[in-house]
Amino acid sequence: MQFLSIKIESEEAARRFVNSLCSSTDCDSDEQFVDSLIAELSVPAAASEFVSFITKSSNKTALKSLCGRLNLVVDRNLDVNTSNNNELNWRVILLISLLASIPTLRLSTDESRKWIAFLAKPTFVDTISLKTSLATILACPNLMPDQTSFKMDERMERSLVGFFEHIHSLIQSTEYSSLSNLMILIYVHIITENGVDLAALLSNVLGRKVPKTLHKQSLVKSLYVTRALLEKDVAEKAASISVTRDLCAHSSGYLPVHCIAHLLHWQSFAKNGTQIQEWIKAQLKECRVPVHPIIGTLLENFTTSCIPNDESAYFNRPIDEPFFEEIFSGDLFDESRLCMRLIALTYLLAFTYKLDTQQPRDPSLIAPISREQHTHRLAPPKPYSPQLWKCIPIRYLLIMADQRHNDFQHIRPVLLRYVVLSMPHLLPEQDHFDAFRSAHQKGAFASSPRRPLLISIDECSVALEEASILHNFCRFSKSLDILLGRATVEQQFCYYELILKAMSLSLDGKWPRALVDKLQLAWERFDSVIPRRLHEDSVRLWLSSANATKIGGLDQRDNAFLIAHTPLVLFRVDSRIFRSPPHLRCFCRSLSFYLAASRDMNTLQLVRSSLNSSKSEIEEKEALLRSFGGTQRLAVVQTFIELCDEDGTDDIEEIRQILCSQIHQLFIADTHLPKLVHFNMYPLRLVPVIVQRVPSAHVLINSINELITGSNLERRIFAIVLITELLELYKIPSAFAALSLISDMLDAMLVSLVTDEFIVLMLNVVPSLARLVLLSPFHAEQFLTILERTRKLAFSRMAIYSSLSQARKSPERKLFEMVNRTMEDLPKLT
Repeated sequence: MQFLSIKIESEEAARRFVNSLCSSTDCDSDEQFVDSLIAELSVPAAASEFVSFITKSSNKTALKSLCGRLNLVVDRNLDVNTSNNNELNWRVILLISLLASIPTLRLSTDESRKWIAFLAKPTFVDTISLKTSLATILACPNLMPDQTSFKMDERMERSLVGFFEHIHSLIQSTEYSSLSNLMILIYVHIITENGVDLAALLSNVLGRKVPKTLHKQSLVKSLYVTRALLEKDVAEKAASISVTRDLCAHSSGYLPVHCIAHLLHWQSFAKNGTQIQEWIKAQLKECRVPVHPIIGTLLENFTTSCIPNDESAYFNRPIDEPFFEEIFSGDLFDESRLCMRLIALTYLLAFTYKLDTQQPRDPSLIAPISREQHTHRLAPPKPYSPQLWKCIPIRYLLIMADQRHNDFQHIRPVLLRYVVLSMPHLLPEQDHFDAFRSAHQKGAFASSPRRPLLISIDECSVALEEASILHNFCRFSKSLDILLGRATVEQQFCYYELILKAMSLSLDGKWPRALVDKLQLAWERFDSVIPRRLHEDSVRLWLSSANATKIGGLDQRDNAFLIAHTPLVLFRVDSRIFRSPPHLRCFCRSLSFYLAASRDMNTLQLVRSSLNSSKSEIEEKEALLRSFGGTQRLAVVQTFIELCDEDGTDDIEEIRQILCSQIHQLFIADTHLPKLVHFNMYPLRLVPVIVQRVPSAHVLINSINELITGSNLERRIFAIVLITELLELYKIPSAFAALSLISDMLDAMLVSLVTDEFIVLMLNVVPSLARLVLLSPFHAEQFLTILERTRKLAFSRMAIYSSLSQARKSPERKLFEMVNRTMEDLPKLT
């Protein structure tokens, strides 16, 4: 309804206007008085001479006169038996709200009782009057003085209690759903002490700006949350609120999802046995980009409320797995489902991490429950199945969240947090971004219809059969060229099964290397989309090959089995993989993936087992986990070094480069690993291979002293050969310092009782000593002296043999001749 105001330009005109309004006191003039005064008070103070006049403390008499006239209107309409004019009643409520908002207003106790009694009339049944009365009571602390001293007149309290109980009974009917929604929002703002949003809500109801007055309404707040609306009522009614359609960051105001998020934080639904998961599912389906900021809070609160704890015996039912199976079914690259899938992934990660790390419940600490509440108890939540996780393109979704930062900026921090906490091995790295971009045409990830396939799958299958059976690779090679050069990642994924099959068939060694390289490129692009599925399917194919070491019940083994038995189970794959550089690169990616997955799984188990452990127990478990991880990496490096020793392979140099690159990455990831590997040693002929191809091997210079000073003869030999190769590449002071220790050690062995061990030592290190003479002029004289003394010692020890034939076959004779040749060759080398 619109109220027309008159133009008042001076205080004198305002005073005459007040007198004219208050002069007539008959019943017929009530409506004119109410309408005129509402019209004038509705104008902002800055634009109204009348409002400025009436709010001045010097004009209290005029304000008092208006209140007196209003009292007459209230008295005539207060009687529940005589007042049936709902329209006038609502306008009187609005006028009370406007007058009560004047800061200089001071009501007597009788006036406060009268106005409160009118606002709380039990005859109000229309929604607009009830909303306005409720908003006025909450927005106008001037109506009820002395709340700050925790005092309230008994009559006013009875009126408020009666009003709150009245509206509580009304909202049980669906007819008052809008009033119910308003009351729920008010309840949430009061509980959260959110005075700003409450003021905005009341302003919307009253049609004027309401200041933040929540802190002045302590007694009204107390009565509201105990009489008007109970927590159980809030939970039941909130669960039936309609979801926000097309919810996105552009949706403004205080929405139902805000209310649900707060109620989830208080465990209101769980405590009262109210099922909220269906509402959550419905709202998630209505989410659009850009994602609304509240979604992250909603998911955090809901997942927390689904996990049992010692403080409460109740928890919400999590979202059922078929819901997510439907979301992630069909086309993995469906643009219309991207938003919903990212939000669903965030929920799954948050729920799974909280379930994995929940503290074991102590029965003695669980809060007791009543007989009525016992029916609300649910079975403990269970993790989602591996089959569901396998079909989720986690890495692809993370890449899209990064590519479209503006659309997902409010959900991305929560998503990344739980990925880092539980599955950091699935985080995309730079090479994954590069592979994704290289297979994606510019703007392909924007909203656009899917293009048809460039080559039919049937046609590509026929070409693959020709390649595998007839060794006619032309058609299949052309098909791959088209896919890699012109198709996007989405289109290439349609050929996923064919690419995996071709990768397995190409192991027979008859396929052209260029074609196998193309298959490797396509395989690596899939790694940027669905790594878990790709690596699991690939490893299964490689393990099921006739050239692989058989594993019983492989078909029944899930991804958890591969993770638990990493890395040993992976080295049972088809042995031909280790002789094919493209396949070996793919194998190394799979191995790195499962090593990281094993680390993450064990870390989560450590976190869970440490919840109720002492500090010493936690430290012991952490040490065991570090040792286990180090053992895994040590086994991988030693196996890789063994694979570098297969000289019969045609591509041995490239294979060595691939393997040494992986060893280098492992050395960087674990600074203790280089020392551990070389303390275990490996064939001396492979020392040059490792030193020259593994840049991080230079850290071993600092460990040479420990290898030499030990009593183990093999380690001393290994150390001398190793420092020789290191010094060839790294001519640094610390490397030269180790030579002094070597010369001192050999000198000490020469002056002491010479045993067969010394002869064996020198037989293995004479070539290295000769190289050290040339590498280090500072130590050349010392090593030349050692060689000369060794030659003489070997010659003299030949006399201990009983016959000349034995002496000629003795190690000493072999050492004597080796030193002679070395001494003769040294000038030539210079």
